[in-house]
This record gives sequence, structure tokens and C-alpha cells, in this order.
Amino acid sequence: MQDDFAFIATGNTPLIRPPDDPECAYPPMPEAMATFTPPLLHALSREETGGGRAVLRTVIERLGGAPGRVNLAARDPASRRFVDEVLGEGEVLINIAGPRDRLVIRESVFAGVWRIQHYVDGRLRRDDVETGPAPEAVYEWAERLTADEPPQCPQVFPEGLMNAPALLTEIFDHSADCSADRPHVINLSLLPLTPEDSKFLIDTLGTAGLSILSRGYGDCRVSLTRLPKVWWVQYFNSPGQLILNTLEITALPAIVPAAPEDLENSRERIAEALAQLT
Repeated sequence: MQDDFAFIATGNTPLIRPPDDPECAYPPMPEAMATFTPPLLHALSREETGGGRAVLRTVIERLGGAPGRVNLAARDPASRRFVDEVLGEGEVLINIAGPRDRLVIRESVFAGVWRIQHYVDGRLRRDDVETGPAPEAVYEWAERLTADEPPQCPQVFPEGLMNAPALLTEIFDHSADCSADRPHVINLSLLPLTPEDSKFLIDTLGTAGLSILSRGYGDCRVSLTRLPKVWWVQYFNSPGQLILNTLEITALPAIVPAAPEDLENSRERIAEALAQLT
């Protein structure tokens, strides 16, 4: 199964890069950090905002209680446009690719508020807004994509390896006994790895069709391996240089879910945005 990210071994460092991100001959200049810009709510009429305001009031209620989804597919186009205008696009993009399914999930500018579009055979089947630390679909598909024919721990190793055999034993052991509240992190940036080590790790673990990109002042790229609960997590600075390279063994890396205080902050900010309409 092809993921949106491809593995490239550069020296002794395994990288995960999108296929449309070719290596450049020179580093780009640092980019400015993205900041929140309030939507221009005063430019929309009350008729256009009625249905959308009802959706956002439900979102506010969900942020203050149990997570849940609001179906946008049944709403009129004006209401959907209004919701899109208010929520905007945040820094986290999640792509999930199955044999027939594709999910595109974007976090809004309000942490913990997610826009989820689910396509089957190229046709949009669901269009939702979900509240919560992370979308439930990410957990569900992480299990589904690694359920069939996961890789086996190698018993025979090629020449030229140094640390890959011991690392793979550690990775497979923790994958089989993964605790939800005790993630295991392997910092590959601190380990001596030969090019053969990197290639063997990449070939053995692979990717499973779930990739996450978190943009800020630099990028964090997360990709699910074919081994259950094992994730590549790589941090890049603003010019695009890899500064931290890890494998995390957990249900979902900690960089992805929104914190409880972020959910409360989003609840307050959406309520303030709606108050501008009164």
C-alpha cells in the first residue's frame, strides 16, 4: 500500500519525505510562523450564518463535554461555507489511505476541532466536524492498517549491520507489549547507524498508509509503520533540516493530540467568534 510519504535513506539517517518534496541544492530561507487571524464574520449575512451557527454551538457544547461528531453533509452549502470560514485550517494534516477508502483530516485553527472528509472509491461519503484531542478515525485506522500481515522480526541479517538487529528486537518486543500510558521512544538521532542499518530498518518496518504532518516553526512528520503501534516521528527546523529522528511505540504519538487546556481555549475562542454576530 502506498503512503503519502516515501522513505529515503540519506547517509545514516532514514528520512520520510513526501513525493512532491524534491531535495533542493540550497536551503530555503526561514519561514514566518503562522498565526491565527479571526474570520471576517461581519461580512456574512444572518441568513447565511443561521445553520452554521447551530453547528458551531454544538461544537462548543462538545468541547465542554464528551467528544463527538457533527455531520456537515446534511447542511446547506451556505452553512458549510460559514463553518469553513470560522474554523479555517490549522497546522495538522492527516492522510489515511486504505484499499478503497481515503480520509483527509485537517485540524482547524481551534485545537481539538477537526474537519474529517471520508472518500470511498473517490466519492465523498462523510463530511464531519469532530471534537476531541485526536480523531477517533486515526486510532481505528491505525489498528486496521496494521492488522493484516504485519512484518515479522527478522532472524537472518545481511552484512554491514551494526545496531539494526538489536533495535528491531527492542521494537518488536515493545510493539507486542505496548502500554497505552507508557509510550516507548527510541531516539535514532543519538544512535550510531550505518547506511545498511538505516536501509534494513526502513525495509523491515515500511509504512502502512497513515501519515500526519504538523506544521509550526518547522515540521513534524509522523508516519505509521506496518508494525502495530510503531511510528516514525521526525522533526525538521524551518529550513527543512532534520533535527530529531525517533521511533515511537504507542497508540498515537504525543505530538498529535490536543491538550485539555487547548480544548477549553478553543471553546472560549469559538464562543467569542460567535458573539460577534449578535
